[in-house]
Amino acid sequence: MPRDFDATSPESRMLSIEEAAAILNVSRRFVVTLADAGKLGAVETTEDGQRRIPAAAIDTYRSEQKAGARDALAELAAMSQGAELYSSDVKKGRK
Repeated sequence: MPRDFDATSPESRMLSIEEAAAILNVSRRFVVTLADAGKLGAVETTEDGQRRIPAAAIDTYRSEQKAGARDALAELAAMSQGAELYSSDVKKGRK
């Protein structure tokens, strides 16, 4: 389960790859892939080569992913209803 994330944190707060991965509940490698693909906005690199990601970018990415999942679920439910997979006869084992 992802750790609690305070979306009201200051816009300028920068997160490490490890912190971003914990918030998104994904691997560090996946966060690096997202960063390399430009899906997390402007990622800064420190003098020692460590990447820092804006907390706001992580919050935006997470919100977009949740919205996409909701939309996909709604589409799947509509398709299932259109195919009458939820009719009362099917629920009772009759076809």
